[in-house]
Amino acid sequence: MSRVMVLREMIERSANELRQTSALATLVKQGKITPRAIALYLESLRYLFSHSPELLRAAAQRSDALGRAGLGNYFRAKVHEEQGHDNWASSDLARLPTSITAGIRPAQAVVQLVELQRAMIARDPMCYAAYVLWAEYLTALLGAEWLAALAAFGYSKEQLSSVAKHLDADREHAPRGFEEIDSVWQAEPSTAVVIEGVEDASRLFRGFCDEICAEAQRAA
Repeated sequence: MSRVMVLREMIERSANELRQTSALATLVKQGKITPRAIALYLESLRYLFSHSPELLRAAAQRSDALGRAGLGNYFRAKVHEEQGHDNWASSDLARLPTSITAGIRPAQAVVQLVELQRAMIARDPMCYAAYVLWAEYLTALLGAEWLAALAAFGYSKEQLSSVAKHLDADREHAPRGFEEIDSVWQAEPSTAVVIEGVEDASRLFRGFCDEICAEAQRAA
């Protein structure tokens, strides 16, 4: 099995595990998500998205320094794709009452996820490229289900435009992403190193979901 197929299957397993075992998914299906939990979710997305262009530029520079022009060009193309996505989340937050959003801070797991991305770039920018693909493909696999579950309890796609727009973009990006990654993945790093980074990101994503659950249960 090719390295890219190993990565693809790992992301698909992760998506299936989230469907079957995520406490957040269960909470949403039970209609127990709260406005403050939605605010935490959106503020965390805003924080995450706001760092993407900077991280992509850093990854391009690191790739160039390592003599990997193809990988550097991959990241530069991504900068344009990711520009301004934090504004979508900011607009969604602005639609919520200020009493709900007052004092909201990003989830700690998402702050750690941004730092993990920096560490990936420092270790090997290919690890960060795999993270980018993980994020896109996971959104493509789960985004529609997530939006439908929230819509059933009054949170429309218009209220969550940052998620809906990201889903539309990632449905387009993810299928070609595996070919792009395959074309720029050289002998190093090893598959094990790349998978390790993606697994670290998956653990932090689960931690993010747990923080949203905790916020919803605190209000209850």
